[in-house]
Amino acid sequence: MRVEGTVNRQPSTVNFALDVISGRAKGPGPCALRVGLSFLSCIYLVGLKLFLLPYRFGIRKRRRLPCPVISVGNITFGGTGKTPTVRTIAAELAACGLHPALLSRGHGGTESGGAAIVSDGETRLLSAEQCGDEPAMLADLLPGVPVIIGKNRYKTGKSAIEQFDPGVILLDDGLQYWQLHRDLDIVLINAVEPFGYGRLMPRGALREPLSGLRRAGVIVITNSDKVSAESLTETKARISWHAPKSLVIEAIHRPFSLRDVGGEKLSLDWLRGRRVCVMCSIGVPGLFAESITSLGAEVVYRVDFPDHHLWKSREIEQIAEKALAAGAEVLVTTEKDMVKLPEVETRLPIMALDIIVEFRQPGLMDILLGVVDNVGKGF
Repeated sequence: MRVEGTVNRQPSTVNFALDVISGRAKGPGPCALRVGLSFLSCIYLVGLKLFLLPYRFGIRKRRRLPCPVISVGNITFGGTGKTPTVRTIAAELAACGLHPALLSRGHGGTESGGAAIVSDGETRLLSAEQCGDEPAMLADLLPGVPVIIGKNRYKTGKSAIEQFDPGVILLDDGLQYWQLHRDLDIVLINAVEPFGYGRLMPRGALREPLSGLRRAGVIVITNSDKVSAESLTETKARISWHAPKSLVIEAIHRPFSLRDVGGEKLSLDWLRGRRVCVMCSIGVPGLFAESITSLGAEVVYRVDFPDHHLWKSREIEQIAEKALAAGAEVLVTTEKDMVKLPEVETRLPIMALDIIVEFRQPGLMDILLGVVDNVGKGF
């Protein structure tokens, strides 16, 4: 956990690890850790190559669903804005009458072992604790889109097809799910830290070598407005080197709406001039805090927990009291965090800021519709 404001605490284990792999942490201790992590990265790479060997030689085949499959994934760990991007794509596919179904791993949920229905498109059937925060949030924000979770994406895909007859399957975080055939891979890259510090996990944040980008039909550079034009140009040049045939699109994250725990929506202007406490458990919490500030609010207290943190009542109570002492008038969190907040009485109101993704260039939907149309003719 990281806390900023009137209370100063040591950074969490997660923040310390990022300081080590990024090189920000200096001294003999962090240097020794980086050497050890580099050795582990070599082991990871060997293991990955051995795992993929049967696929390369055709000994093991990727299973294919009788439905077009589009994946949205990352080449790095977390912080690319995948969840709001999946939401935008699913909503646009639904608006085109394609009746998408969304498959998620259900990270952190207790019901992710088999094929569990989070939403039938009308009602959310599982709690955030059961299905994980991201599927719960997407189920709430995507009316008409069934959401199914499970480790085995082929099994969950079959379940979705049998029960909902979708026109397209949207695979959340599917780039490294080697067992399932995809008709299009969309890969997200965060402009702020695009290439996972240039190293494989655990020495860096890359899930696989950058050569894996060539599997992407579309690469979306998120948070493209958070970096300089020179930095964005450098990122695009490196992407082009690894994936010259991919369509590259810039995207931004834009505050969209504000709501309270009861679901009542307020104007974004409500935050202007207010002193707020920002609390969240997402991949890049700093960018969320910047979004709050951009709306004219003053962040007087801030609490960051690791991604997918399951909030406890006592934590919320303590945060509210310390934020109140710092002069905060309201607690502001993310939609992803709001779905898993316990029922708790606090002396400060709690609001969720909804942030959506906007694509800066056209072409993505044309590709998606083309894939669905072409693949669908084969079934």
